[in-house]
Parts: sequence; C-alpha cells; structure tokens
Amino acid sequence: MAVSDRLENRLSRVPGVIAADISTWVKEAEAESGITEAENENAVFYLALAISYETIACSAAHYFKFTDGEESVDKSNIFSNYMKLAKEARKQYRKQVRGRSGASQSHVARADEYHE
Repeated sequence: MAVSDRLENRLSRVPGVIAADISTWVKEAEAESGITEAENENAVFYLALAISYETIACSAAHYFKFTDGEESVDKSNIFSNYMKLAKEARKQYRKQVRGRSGASQSHVARADEYHE
C-alpha cells in the first residue's frame, strides 16, 4: 500500500484533512529526510505521519476550555494529544531509518570517563 494511501487510512476520521494535505506531507517528508518512498516506504510514512500530526496540532492550538454554569466544553488538550502522536511517529521514523522495527536499547557513556 502506498504511503499516501496509508496516511489517508490513518487520518480518515480527522476533520478537514484532504488529499492535497496528504500529498504535501509525503513530499515534505521525502524532502526533509532525503529518502524516497521507493527507498524506505515505512520511514517516509512515519515522518509524513509526524508532520501531519504536527500540522494538525498547530491548527488546534487555539482551541479552548469554556465553562458556563452546568455546561462545559474542553478542547484544550487536542494540541498536546497530537504533539504526543507526532513524537511517537518521529520515534518510529528514527527506528525505520536505523533499520530496526523492533525493540531497541541505547546506553549513555559514563560521565566520569573521558573519551576522545
């Protein structure tokens, strides 16, 4: 399945997302990464997904919380929720670029040792 099809499937329930947005996000992901869809489809997908979530979060940044008596509306968490999704998508992108899709570990060097 093509990256644009996968994005369309993933974002189908997000209001206001159109095919032109998805195409733009795929192109932006290829430009940012220097990787084409043919070279690493999953990496381009996860980076485009992160870009889409960041874009959607920015459009939701002005959402608000309102309370009037017994009625309340709270849309203030939408920005942070999309940014969390974007962070996770970028994490998956980095795994795909490194060639790993499973669990991974990283270790920090000891602070009391000097390495050149």
